[in-house]
Parts: sequence; C-alpha cells; structure tokens
Amino acid sequence: MIHPSSKFISSIFLYIALSLPAHAAEMTLDYIGQQVIPHDWAYKDTVVGGLSSLDYIAETDSYVAISDDRSESNPARFYELKLDFEASGFKAWHLSDMHFMKQPDGSMFPKPELFGQKSSVDPEALRLSPAGNSYFWASEGHAKKGVNPIIREMTLSGDYIRDFTVPQKYMVAEDKGIRNNLAFEAMAVSSDQKSIMVSTEGPLLQDGAEATVKHGAPLRLLQLDIASGQPRHEYIYEVSPVHAETLPIGNFSVSGVVDILALSTDRYIVVERSFSFGAGLSVKLFLADLSEATDVLNFDGLKERSYQPVQKILLADIGKFGIEVDNIEGISFGKTLKDGRRSLILISDNNFRSTQVTQILVFAVNGLPAR
Repeated sequence: MIHPSSKFISSIFLYIALSLPAHAAEMTLDYIGQQVIPHDWAYKDTVVGGLSSLDYIAETDSYVAISDDRSESNPARFYELKLDFEASGFKAWHLSDMHFMKQPDGSMFPKPELFGQKSSVDPEALRLSPAGNSYFWASEGHAKKGVNPIIREMTLSGDYIRDFTVPQKYMVAEDKGIRNNLAFEAMAVSSDQKSIMVSTEGPLLQDGAEATVKHGAPLRLLQLDIASGQPRHEYIYEVSPVHAETLPIGNFSVSGVVDILALSTDRYIVVERSFSFGAGLSVKLFLADLSEATDVLNFDGLKERSYQPVQKILLADIGKFGIEVDNIEGISFGKTLKDGRRSLILISDNNFRSTQVTQILVFAVNGLPAR
C-alpha cells in the first residue's frame, strides 16, 4: 500500500574543510521530505520495524533495509522498499518484498536461547555486493550471552554464502572484546568496490571507556577484503561526546556510529547518533578522512599506544533542518534526480516501540557528480 504525505523543503550548507576533490569542496543538502511507516505495520506475516540500514539497488530503483529483530517477533529478515520522490517532494513508499536470513545449515535464525542454546543474532548492517548478486551483512552478536559478532555474505534471497574473518580482538572475553549492543553497527562498500568497511558503535573493552557528555570514545573502523574475506586495515574513529546530560543526571546515555557511506577511497560520510535519557536524540553527519590515520590492525588494545585517529569534520546536524529526528540508523545514496543531483536517504529504527517511528528522510545533494 502507498501512503502519501505532505511536502517539506529546507536546506543547509555543508562546508568541507578537508582536502577533497574540487567538485566536493562545498556540499549542500536540500531537505525534500519524510515518510513514516506506521507502528506494527504488517507485511508478509511479519512485523515491520527495527530498520537499521539502507542500501540502494540501482537496477530495480529499489532499496533494501535490514531489521534488527533478534528473531523475537519474527525470524531475522530484510525488506525491499520502493520510494517515490523527486526534488519537488517525497510522495510515497511501499514495501515490495521480504526475505528471511538463513543460517549456514539453511535454517532460519531461532528465537534467542531456544532450547537453552545461545542463538542470539542482532542484524544491524546490510550492503549490496559490487557484483549485485549477494549481500554483505553484520550482526552485533550478544556480549552478555557470549555470542560473538559476525560479518557474512548471503544470496539475494537470504541464503548463507560465507563468513568474513573477524579478528580475535572483537570476540567476547573477560575484559576484552565487544561491548553489549555496541558492536558492528555500520557498513559501507569502498568506492573501488574491493573492500567493505565496518564500524563498531562503541569502543572495545580494551580500548577505553564509552562516550559521556564529557568525552568521546575510540571506535574501530575495520576494512576487509571482499575477495579473500580477510582483514586488511583498521583505523580509529573518535565518536563525539553525548550531546546532552541526562535528566535526571545518571540515567542512560550513548553516543555511537550507526552507519557509514563511502565518498572516495579514503573519505566516508559517518552517521553519529547520540541519545540521552530526558534530553532525547541527536543525529549528525560527519565527513571522515582516513588518509592520515594510523593502521591499528595489529593493535590488540589502544591503551598506552600511540596512533593518529581518523580526521573528521561536522557536515550536518539533522535536527537543524527543523525535523523531529528519531533513531536514525541507516544511510544510502539513492537515484539521481531529474535535475541531475544525487539523492541521500536516512532511515530510523523504531525499536518496535509505539513511542518511536520508522521515518524515512530524503535529501538532494549539491556538489557531488551524478552517477
């Protein structure tokens, strides 16, 4: 079913001070509009929600989004969507397909701890392969249950193909490895289409403390070779401090990277999402430049190690577009608009809560060549 909505148009300038190609010395985003998928929307006998990534399939002019349902409401799955927009407005959306994600033995992921087994999966990132005949995806695992994160490749219909090699430093261990619900959250295919880049949402235990209102935190950007499935490089990205103090002080807060998008060989758009109980959400886009960053692939931990982190600069505060921003977790370029500009789309994870929304935000990008 298609759902129309009213049009909202706004704009904001994104000044990029890093050493970029001439055509990207200055970028502008024009806000086109938003659509909201209703709470508990049913599609193919599943509950639509928890959409934590977005990627564009140019061949069919469609989009794919993974659900971070840990197989609690329905088995782990991903959806295909159609979005109807132009520079003049965002007219409608509709779901066009759904696929369950399979385990190596061909079965679907069971509910967590089914029959006492540690079976938790937490899908958070999904990208179309350069060949266009498979998807790469990542699961955060579940540190509290001793479930390690994974990076996998599957067919377009969700069947298992292979695992990428995740370094031991990420594995759940005493005082080491991923933090619960702060593991692999973001993924991008490199501009040369030879590798994927994945990012943790929070720091590894051996790397330092989580972000607070007083300080940020060091996150890992792990680059893996597509052909071999092996790690090739790794960099440290310093996520910003939590955007506001909790109300009352001492409640839950978090600041982390929720998705990334390649611009060039060394440059990525990074989506940072900060939440503070009582103060709400903040979503910002940063430009990250890896060209001068230290390769820390051989660093098991960061304490007492010297390194140069990824350079970054603020591109946009999404809240300053006049949008009531929800839990944004996915970003993708979209189709080229009729006026020649590229589109940029953000999507939110509603956490399957009635107090949150699954929102899709569409922008037009000035300053980048059309594809």
